[in-house]
Order: sequence, then structure tokens, then C-alpha cells
Amino acid sequence: MTLKSIGIIIAAFGLAAASPAQSEDLLVTQYKNDPSGAPYGIALEKGFFKAHGLDISGIISGAGGGSSVRNAIASDLGYGDVTAAPVIAAAEQGQDVKIVGITSRSLADLVVIVMPDSPLKSPADLKGKKFGISNPKSLGEMMGVLVMEQAGLKQGDVQMTALGSLSGALTALENGVVDVTSIPVVLFRTRGGESKYRVLVSPKDLPLIPSQLGMATSKAMKEWPDKLRAIQAARREGTRFIYEHTDEAIEILSKVYAPLPPSEVAIMMKQLVEAKFWSEGRIEMPLLERTVHAMKGVGMLQKDVDLKKVVDSSFLPPDLQK
Repeated sequence: MTLKSIGIIIAAFGLAAASPAQSEDLLVTQYKNDPSGAPYGIALEKGFFKAHGLDISGIISGAGGGSSVRNAIASDLGYGDVTAAPVIAAAEQGQDVKIVGITSRSLADLVVIVMPDSPLKSPADLKGKKFGISNPKSLGEMMGVLVMEQAGLKQGDVQMTALGSLSGALTALENGVVDVTSIPVVLFRTRGGESKYRVLVSPKDLPLIPSQLGMATSKAMKEWPDKLRAIQAARREGTRFIYEHTDEAIEILSKVYAPLPPSEVAIMMKQLVEAKFWSEGRIEMPLLERTVHAMKGVGMLQKDVDLKKVVDSSFLPPDLQK
């Protein structure tokens, strides 16, 4: 080998070493329209991803449902923060996905509302009434089933009425077509909040099932496990920051949820902090079992799921793997 050849090889290695790590996007379902992804926004703004050696250039807002699961599978990272039910359904159908962490542990990112003059005072009053949902087998229908059960009602006591979209369900409520509906809290506050509607169930009283969770492909788990660990660790720091520095978190997240006024973001965030909405990541099996129960209740599943085959907690910080 000539000295010139050796020089070229050394230069090539030098360039490779000097090249920055490839920046990547992170997929989070309804990132700007739902507070589930708030810890990622904090982690991005405060540099927690970089502190764990991960270059995240931005957060992509997934559309939700099975679409977000498919997009996460196809993404460069092979990771996504997505709605719980479609991940479980995909895994049950043999798709290459695992649950690697729970990111929100209740449905407090949704709100159950009626019109101010409604005679309904509690979920127990829903018997014989119409509950507006966007589509069958949606998170809204799962919410309705769980709220109904929590009130001691049976399936069939409440009529689930599909309106095609969240805005359609809201319009139906305003026009008296349905008696009650559930919508994302960001949409609720964008459309007038408590000045226009009455909350039937407060966030802290909503069912404990994860609205979103972290999922990864086996390729990601095998080929870049350190990235998955970095995502989980950075997101955990973002979650802790929200609970420990709520006012500063509100300032950061007001940019994410604009044009929602900062005052409305503050109300939303403080209610979710009180409800202990965000999880640091620990996989709580009872919450997933309740999700499976709700999925069966709306016809997404016909039988129980062996959840132990669907989860992998090894990418969480060690103290959260227990």
C-alpha cells in the first residue's frame, strides 16, 4: 500500500469521525392537538435528547389510530408514541411491534361534556341517552364504554352515535342530536371550554387506561437499542420537568399548542398535573388489561390478549423495569 493510499484512508476515517450524528424525527400522535406528547416537547426544548446522545431534529404529529402505528413502523427510528389500542391490535394481528413504555396513564386528555342547560348531572344519568362519538371502535367510544361501566351502567344502556368526526360530534351536541360527547381537551379549550360547555366528568375522575404509549419495532430493538433507551430517558426527564416546574413547562408548551391562548394552556396543564396524567414510562399491566377490556367492549377484539408477549420493558431506565 502506498503512502498516498494510506493518507486517503486516514482522511476518510477523519471525515467519518467528524461527521455529526444523523438527526432524526420523532413521531408522536396528535402532537400539537393532544397533551400526551408534552414531555417530548419539553425534552426537545430543554436539550434532554442531546444530553442522552440523541439528535432529534423535530417531532412529527401522527394522525392517530392505525395510521400512526404504520408510520412509526416505517420511520427511520422504528419508534412512535401512539394510541394504545391500535398497537395492541397490530401486535395481535402479527405486526412487528412491541410496547416499550406507557406515556400517559389515563384518558384525562379527553373531556366528557354536555351543554350548560343539560339535565345530566353525573355519568349515572346517561342511561337511555345518546353519546356522540367520531367513529365506531374509536378512543371516544372506548371512553364512553368505560365511563358507563364506572357509573354502574350496562352495555346498551347508552346509545353510541357515530358522527364521522370530532367536530361532527361537537356540532351534534350543540344542536341537541346527542346528549353528551367526549372530545380532546385541546379542542374543548379551543372551542370555548367551560364558557360554552359543562364538564360532566373531571379529568382526575376519568378511567385509568393509557391514551398513548411508546412502541418500537424488533428491528429498532435489535439494531439501535441505545436510541430507544435515550428516548425513554429523555422523555422521563421531560415528564419530571412538567411535574416539578409546571409554570416553566406551560411557557414552553404554549408555543406548541398555539393558537390556544397561554391562559387556556395553563388551565389544561395544571388539571393534567393534578390528574397525574403523564407516566414516566413504567408498564403497568392492569392499565393495559383495562385497555383490552375496553377494546372488547367496542368490538376491536374478540378475545383476551397475552400482553406479556406484547411488552418489553428492557429499554426503560432500570428502576422503571420492575
